[in-house]
Amino acid sequence: MSKKRAVIVGINTYPSAPLRGCVNDAKMVSSMLTNQFGFTNQDQKILFDTKATTLNIRSALHWLVQGATPGDTLFFHYSGHGAQVIADNEFEANGYDEILCPVDLNWRDKMIRDNELREIFDTVPHGVSLTVLLDCCHSGTALDHNFQ
Repeated sequence: MSKKRAVIVGINTYPSAPLRGCVNDAKMVSSMLTNQFGFTNQDQKILFDTKATTLNIRSALHWLVQGATPGDTLFFHYSGHGAQVIADNEFEANGYDEILCPVDLNWRDKMIRDNELREIFDTVPHGVSLTVLLDCCHSGTALDHNFQ
């Protein structure tokens, strides 16, 4: 039997650069998944504001893809700050990694790099429906995939 899983992240309360609307957007996406696409509350890991730490986002993303099999539906929504940092490898054509900015961002190791997103999502087998919706700056190549 196929399963549905979603990770929904919305961050307004950044300590130095708060946003407005990210949590509301994430709530609306969660509601849409429930009301329009048959996801249940148990199918969703929802991280808002102070819960949207680097560790919690990483853990939720690993939960999202763990045990995925053909026919499953996976959904990741992130609404918050995005940025760029100097690449940690030589493969980035522009020399920068795109990052998601968790609420505990520290610009050293508390961030989610595009390389990490690619590695996580590359574990998803063919035949799984994976949708990633990134509502943040620098999201165009945030998965480091040729096929986005």
